Amino acid sequence: VSYRREAAAGYDEWAEVDDGAAVVGDGGEYDGGEYLYGVSSVLCALQTGRRSATRLLLQDSMVLAKRKDAALVRTAERLAAEGGLPVSRVDKHSLNLLTRDRPHQGVVLQAEALGFEPMPLLPPPPSEGARAVWLALDEVSDPQNLGSLLRSALFLGAAGVLVSEKNSAPLTPAVSRASAGAMELLRVHSSRNLVRTLAAAREAGWLVAGAALEESTLPSQLDRERHTVLVLGSEGRGLRTSVLRECDAVVRVPRGEATAAAAVPAEQLALVDSLNVGVAGG
Repeated sequence: VSYRREAAAGYDEWAEVDDGAAVVGDGGEYDGGEYLYGVSSVLCALQTGRRSATRLLLQDSMVLAKRKDAALVRTAERLAAEGGLPVSRVDKHSLNLLTRDRPHQGVVLQAEALGFEPMPLLPPPPSEGARAVWLALDEVSDPQNLGSLLRSALFLGAAGVLVSEKNSAPLTPAVSRASAGAMELLRVHSSRNLVRTLAAAREAGWLVAGAALEESTLPSQLDRERHTVLVLGSEGRGLRTSVLRECDAVVRVPRGEATAAAAVPAEQLALVDSLNVGVAGG
């Protein structure tokens, strides 16, 4: 399969030459779906089957014998075949266009988009078992940060992830790629009113802990026996005041005493006074 540029409605589009099934702009989306890219994201999407996929696109010049992830690519191709999904060999230039020059690794899945699953109220705290931790994100709008947080949440065993419906990064291919496929495995929930959801969680028995620098304590000082909702804010602005009011505690990640930091003058060291939210969430 190859792609050609066509003029339509006053702008350029890319259409497949073989059957015209997919017509896309240069934004990586098409009617009813998008182009998911990267080996991990595509493989996780095929394994979970949460997306309705149209076809798997593989770079025609890809030499698996020279790739460390050859087994993963072969698995993706096998899963596509087992699911009756067409597999097309596509030149690298076409894949670059479909993914807006993102790092697709020669593997792209044409599939429907994923969305948030509405959750106005958190489930009640577990009555038994290990301590449960939910991750709540207050208007985290950067795709890379959201992806990083989803990856950490999955790896560290978070009970779930809840985002504010408004002003949050959508679940795009960029988020999935940044999460190393974790977005395909996690069900990400959303709340139309995060403040109200957190207030209800407190009443239900959850410990709601927000992350901020001001008037904060160390995570080690939290009650380790209580099921917890950890709330993180957006890059730069942090948690909204209304969200902070619903927190039982405010925590911070302490600055380390590294040798490299000791060589930096204090007035310069103060210029970097916090962690990126995607890092702090881990």
